[in-house]
Amino acid sequence: MVPKKSPRIPLELHQIKAYEFYQKRLASGKEGNEIDDWQQAKEYLSQHPRAILAWNLKMPYRGGKRLIKRLLLSLQSLVRVAWKLLIFPFWLFQQIPGLFAREDKDSRTFAIDVVKTIISALGLIATLLAGIGLIVNYFNSQAEMQLTQQRLITERFSKAVEQIGSGKEEVVIGGIYSLERIAKDSPKDQWTIMEVLTSYIRKNSPIPSNIQQLKPEAEEREKTPEKLPSVSIPVQAALTVIGRRKGDNLAETTDSNKIKILDLSRTNLRGANLNRANLNRANLDGAKLIGANLIGAFLNGANLNGANLNGANLIGANLIGANLNGANLNGAFLKGANLIGAFLEEANLNGANLNGAFLNGAEGLNPEQIKSACFWEKAIYTEAKWDEDKQLWVVADREANQREIEKLKRDKNSDPPNPRLFSALCDNFCLWNREMLTGDETSIFP
Repeated sequence: MVPKKSPRIPLELHQIKAYEFYQKRLASGKEGNEIDDWQQAKEYLSQHPRAILAWNLKMPYRGGKRLIKRLLLSLQSLVRVAWKLLIFPFWLFQQIPGLFAREDKDSRTFAIDVVKTIISALGLIATLLAGIGLIVNYFNSQAEMQLTQQRLITERFSKAVEQIGSGKEEVVIGGIYSLERIAKDSPKDQWTIMEVLTSYIRKNSPIPSNIQQLKPEAEEREKTPEKLPSVSIPVQAALTVIGRRKGDNLAETTDSNKIKILDLSRTNLRGANLNRANLNRANLDGAKLIGANLIGAFLNGANLNGANLNGANLIGANLIGANLNGANLNGAFLKGANLIGAFLEEANLNGANLNGAFLNGAEGLNPEQIKSACFWEKAIYTEAKWDEDKQLWVVADREANQREIEKLKRDKNSDPPNPRLFSALCDNFCLWNREMLTGDETSIFP
């Protein structure tokens, strides 16, 4: 009789190993029998557990087969227990008449206790079923509520888009702020709403074609700021909603991991109020931001290539890594602006106020550009730190920063042609900066 296999040794492996010992015994001419071969295989496998592990790894399907078998056995046991619990009350009911029929007092008392127990059990079951029903109803109501809410949001969205397409200004503004409310109520629809609003701005505040066609060297180029109208009230409302949305474009991505970007390229945003607006990574390529209020705005990584920021108020603006190549910053107020890693190749800084501007790591910036700006000797060219009290970037190492400033002063070839005229120009820009802070732009831009 073949002995039972060890629980830890797979039967097929046990058989294979026993057969190997049988072949070796025959080859060597030794005496023995199959039982000895089987026992020898068992002892060998018990002393070499790695052989069992290697076998199991080669036969993964067997582990799955055993798991399925165990699950089926567990299910069978569960069904048996459930069936017994189901028929137990009926069995008790069958036994009760016999207990009451007996004459002894103990049997009747026991029968009464059984009845009470059954009634209590039925009450408990009824309570459990009622609780399960309430839970199911709750989840169903939640699902229905979500569907209803989504349907209402869709209806509200459609109505708001219709309002934006209306020719009446007050209706358009109402539609814009309705979209903002929808974006708050349904965060997953926020980006779709941002795309609708940016599309509205591009359509309703484009740069006139006659201004786009002007060449940079033409005399009329200097007059283009006066030809551009200020942003309309509905466009300003759309910009306000975009600027104060929650979330950061640096983190917002689509399913394909493509970064979502606000497209405001080639738009006329003259005089727009974008105070502390969230425009990170926005595409403002060629946009006209003449005289715009960008105090504390977030423009990190934004594309401002060729943008016109003539006279824009950029106090404390965040322009880390922004593309300002070829941008017109003529007379822009850059006090305390963070331009670390910004690209400023061929940017026009004539008369720009660089007091406290953080220029460490700015790319494409040459001494001629720096000295064409006002108060360039008060800018920060080395490491800086944030001052909580002043809410500005301040020099971390004053001596190192002063050495950079002295180096620029010694470079006489980069000085402006007429220092006195340039100084007067800076004084005029200082006067305009003060007027900008009080809301009076008329002395510079009619």
